[in-house]
Amino acid sequence: MNDVDDILTPTSLWLKQKRKIALATVISTWGSSPRPVGGQMAIDENGEIIGSVSGGCIEGAVISEGINSIKDGKSRIKDYGISNDMAWEVGLACGGELKVLIQPLNLEDEIVYYIVNSIKKREVVKIRIDCSNGNRKVDNTLDNQISHFDKSKNEFIHIIDPKPRLFIIGAVHIAQALVSLANVADYEIILIDPRDHFATKSRFPNCKILNEWPDEALSKFNLDKSSHLVTLTHDPKIDDLALIFCMKKNIGYIGSLGSKKTHNKRCERLTDKGFNEIELSKIHAPIGLDIKAKTPAEIAASILAEIINYRRNNHD
Repeated sequence: MNDVDDILTPTSLWLKQKRKIALATVISTWGSSPRPVGGQMAIDENGEIIGSVSGGCIEGAVISEGINSIKDGKSRIKDYGISNDMAWEVGLACGGELKVLIQPLNLEDEIVYYIVNSIKKREVVKIRIDCSNGNRKVDNTLDNQISHFDKSKNEFIHIIDPKPRLFIIGAVHIAQALVSLANVADYEIILIDPRDHFATKSRFPNCKILNEWPDEALSKFNLDKSSHLVTLTHDPKIDDLALIFCMKKNIGYIGSLGSKKTHNKRCERLTDKGFNEIELSKIHAPIGLDIKAKTPAEIAASILAEIINYRRNNHD
């Protein structure tokens, strides 16, 4: 399950610039924690950072330890308590504790480059870290699906999943708002619409655009549980092609815009194509959480909220 931002891709650019870096990783939490296990922050020798390990309440201390780690070349584990007052300042109800592993990186860090390459390929990476000395090893034979600290072995297992991917069918007004929101939520976004006068870079500057029929475009991707689909055109000639292609795949969320009446007609068409009730039940329609949304931005917010709710309950 992808719960954290990718900070290793920009960190690899620092490494290419020959900057000395320490990597801080949250390996255990207790109580209210602003960052999940696996959250990371890169620190260079001048105290510049990428990412975070808290809401800001312990960053200064971690930066100092990161600089010390760069200087002495040693890994360390630090326990940080977040007081109730500190928690209140960063928007938490109460305090908690964080255990953070801080380790210096090699200038030619093979593990970081391996992870970055795997991120590009959308491949899961599993890292075994010996917390006593900071030694890291890629071990994709591990059965673990979530990052965790094994206290008995003093070992941290770090699972790095592909970021969630969102396929949007239809370059409509709602899609513009949805692209903006999904970008903020760090989704990889692919907009598909054969109508190239609608799906243009001027209207959609912040996503990949494919001016192809949905079945042709989708066939170019490896669809998995971290892949999600929304159809927005209201045009069966376009939307149905995407649904027919995806419904028998091991895909995550599927949602389609339209009223209950529109969806009933959609189900009739898909039934005629050979889909059964269980398969049809995969389609979330009318799309989005019921927040009484009216405007395109509100509808987009309800759609993204439903996708997030689906992901958190189905652990993609």
